[in-house]
Amino acid sequence: MQTRSISTLFLAFTATLALAGCGHGGSISTRTGGTGTLNVFLTDAPIDLTDVLSVNVTLAGVTIYPAETSDPTGISTETSPVSLLTHPATFDLLTLTGGATALLASGEVPAGNYSRIRLEISDATLIYKDATTVPLKIDSNKVDVPIRFHVTVGADNSVALDFDAGASVQVNETGSGTFILRPVVTPVP
Repeated sequence: MQTRSISTLFLAFTATLALAGCGHGGSISTRTGGTGTLNVFLTDAPIDLTDVLSVNVTLAGVTIYPAETSDPTGISTETSPVSLLTHPATFDLLTLTGGATALLASGEVPAGNYSRIRLEISDATLIYKDATTVPLKIDSNKVDVPIRFHVTVGADNSVALDFDAGASVQVNETGSGTFILRPVVTPVP
């Protein structure tokens, strides 16, 4: 990534604190009885598609998954995932380079430890500088991003995800010239 803005550094610091809270040796229950606010931000590393004006991705769902826990007898207990995005939202990934971010989803969630975020993609298009629009074939409409974080009761918690447009948009090698979206999404440290 290029130089980050102060807000991006604050997000990275907040995410680092949240991740650091997950790494101590004690066992914290996934749900601690309260709620905290979780903000999931989206960013993108610079892209090397010089003739491209925008890469638009429509996300239809953002779901967070609690970390697996065990009861005192060692039996694994599973808790329900939490949906944060209830309506589709479109993001131009090329506007999210150079440290820029966009709020992807936000909401009150049960406090505790979480282990992944799932993004559901419903549509994607590539727009060239000459205004030509090309639909992107979506290789997989669900992307699971492994990211461990903790939501603290009563706190405003944040995580950031890098949706790498340059690595995600590929040309089909069969000669048809079809563009394929193979989402490459990683946590921002």
